[in-house]
Order: sequence, then C-alpha cells, then structure tokens
Amino acid sequence: MSPPPLRVRGLCVGPREHRVLDGIDLTVEAGHFLGIVGPNGAGKSTLLHAIVGLVEPDAGRVELFGEPLTRFNRRRLLRRAGFLNQKQETPSTLPLSARDVVMMGLPEWNAPLWRRVRAGETVTRALEMTETANLAGRDFRTLSGGQKQRVRLARALASDPELLLLDEPSAALDTHARDMLYALLRRLCDERGVAVVMVEHDIAAISGHVDSVACLNVRIHHHAMHGERIPESIWRAMYGEHMHVVAHDSHCIGCHNGDET
Repeated sequence: MSPPPLRVRGLCVGPREHRVLDGIDLTVEAGHFLGIVGPNGAGKSTLLHAIVGLVEPDAGRVELFGEPLTRFNRRRLLRRAGFLNQKQETPSTLPLSARDVVMMGLPEWNAPLWRRVRAGETVTRALEMTETANLAGRDFRTLSGGQKQRVRLARALASDPELLLLDEPSAALDTHARDMLYALLRRLCDERGVAVVMVEHDIAAISGHVDSVACLNVRIHHHAMHGERIPESIWRAMYGEHMHVVAHDSHCIGCHNGDET
C-alpha cells in the first residue's frame, strides 16, 4: 500500500510562548480533497509554506509521499506536487506570455538543453483545464486579476501533480470561474487520485466539493468529514464570542460576525 501523499506530525512554527502553528497533525490520502478554513492570521498560509519547505518548523515534521521533507530531498519531492501561493508574484517587466508562465510549472523547464516544443501538449492541456487556452499568447502582464489567477493555477497543474496545495485559489475569480475551479479539483481527486489541500475563507462555497474541512486557528480545533455539522463552540473558539452561526443546509455551517447587519 502506497504511503499518503501528505502527513504532518506534531508541526509547530514559532517560539513556544507564541506559536504560529501548534501541534498540527494531518494526513491526506490520495484522492482526498481537504479544505482548510480559519480567520485571518490563523496560520493557514504558514501551514502550506511549511509543507513545501518555505518555512522551517520549530518542532514536528512534514512527510511527502512517505519521506520526511528535508532540504536535501525537497526539490525531488516537490516535483510530484503543485503549489499555488496566495501572494501573487511581483509583476515582471519581461514580456512573458501566459504559455511561458505555465511552462515554468514544469519540473524540467530550466534544465540544460530542455526543448520547450516537447512541453507544448502538456502546457496546452493545463491551459484547457483552467479555461485559459484562449489566453496562451497574451502578455501575462495585461491579463486581469482573475485571468492571472487561472493561468497561475494552470502552472500548478502543468506537472501533473499527485499533491496539489492551493492558498485561496478562488481569489479574484468570478462566480463561473470559481465554480469551474472547484469542479475541476473534485474531478482531479476522483478521476486521477490527486490529493488536494485548499485554504479558503468561505466554507459554504467549498462544502459541496471537499471530503473534509479542517478548522484552523494556530491549532486544528476540529476536522469534520463531509456532511458533518461543525459545533457552534468550534466556530466561537476560532473566531471569538462576538459572532453567531447560520446553518445554510444539512452539509454546511457558515458564520458571520454578529456586529454585521
């Protein structure tokens, strides 16, 4: 039996007296779609950064495909993963096309003697998956925020990853593009066995697509399977007492600040 694509064991980031992440335990099997929700500053992005080796933990460890992540094997292991960072890159002054940006997601794109023509079919497929094939020749700098986000997603998909890590991928997307994104991720899980870990703010938007939701604020307060009702006490522990909870349907609980009208 193959090891899970991702296992996090006792992960801690930050000094003991002021943890950013405290004792995180997670296992994500192949084909599982995990949503991570929590307030601003909860450590969601930090968790993804630790998983890909951009943040070094103060305790605990990350295992990718059964191997503890180290600075020596990081590059090799991440060839099997795709990562979409929340923070968009500083705009380049170079006239890169959308196709060029997607090519950068291929593990071999900057290798000596690499022939870009061989990657054409792979890049086209990634662009088609994110409905951006019509933008392939466009200067990336001229694209709208939503178009750039979809091209960046295509770049994360270009390497045909077994593990996909996404930090608020629906940012800047309109309703159609957001629904397309969630449906695409669901298909990748079901048809290709890709493990997906996605950070999002809106649990109502993702509840019909994910297999489970981890409620994170420094530590994981609750890990709910699809359809499970998350107790109101969990939301209060994560967001504070000045809020109230609204049940949207049998599969989801959303919340909003009690001071809002």
